[in-house]
Amino acid sequence: MPDETLRPVLWSDMQHEPAPGALPLLAHYTSIGTLERIAQTGEIWFSNPLYMNDVDELRYGMNLGLHAVRSHTGLREACPPTHYNALLDAFDELYSAFDSDSAFDVYVFSCSEHDDEIGDDGLLSMWRGYGGDGNGVAIVFDMGPLLAARSPLLVRQVQYLSYEASEAWMDRKLQQFAHALQRAGGPVTQMKAAADALFERIKLFALFTKHRGFHEEREWRIVYLRELDREGLFTQQLHYAIGSRGIEPRLRFTTDALGTSTQLRLEQMVRRIILGPVLATPLALRSVVRMLELYQPAWADRVARSSTPYRSQR
Repeated sequence: MPDETLRPVLWSDMQHEPAPGALPLLAHYTSIGTLERIAQTGEIWFSNPLYMNDVDELRYGMNLGLHAVRSHTGLREACPPTHYNALLDAFDELYSAFDSDSAFDVYVFSCSEHDDEIGDDGLLSMWRGYGGDGNGVAIVFDMGPLLAARSPLLVRQVQYLSYEASEAWMDRKLQQFAHALQRAGGPVTQMKAAADALFERIKLFALFTKHRGFHEEREWRIVYLRELDREGLFTQQLHYAIGSRGIEPRLRFTTDALGTSTQLRLEQMVRRIILGPVLATPLALRSVVRMLELYQPAWADRVARSSTPYRSQR
């Protein structure tokens, strides 16, 4: 099936990766212990979305797509029964392989869009949800150099939709896809390629869509998909972590993995380190500066304190 037939239908509404100079600053809210680890090792650990706080992070979108593909009337009517059955068989095979294998090596690093209006105070909802209930930090990154380095990582803004809007998007996308299949025709052997294309679009929808109840997070995601790492740049960075939830897979991102052809360094990417409103005492600030002087001296003069009035949750 001609790629030019399906690509516009599937990808026309997918947001493009921003140009390096157009990407806003991104803040990662985390614990003081994580800041120490990043400073010591020069590594950022990406998490598998199947282990993230919101259980709908990836699984909801993939399950929604699977159910919609299996039950969509327009898709069933768009092609002969042999073609339709071949399409469903191929899609089910892709879903099974993803669920049992490749989903294991999907990794996400989540950040919140950071601008001058937010400034050194940070976002209250992010302090509560991810910043140690005010006792953590916000590490503000300039990820533009990462885009310029042409890494296999995907950088996109999260879209916030209600469950109803997600279902409507899926129905509309499948209807458009069905019309494209009908126009293209072609032999039954092309159904596998069509299923591949549809599966990839649904996977990216699942990875960069979140329930609208989280819209205050203003989230951007940096995503690693092993199948996109064709040169194996991060193969040696696949790792694990043992924590309160047991053992789980992780990706240890380090700029060294991108090779000597890039001048990208984590030292330049960190623009600001903001202490949370509970942590932000003068003594804590001096202690954090001392820690950074030991491990990342260039960051020591980039520390600030949030002045947000804050009441810890009980």
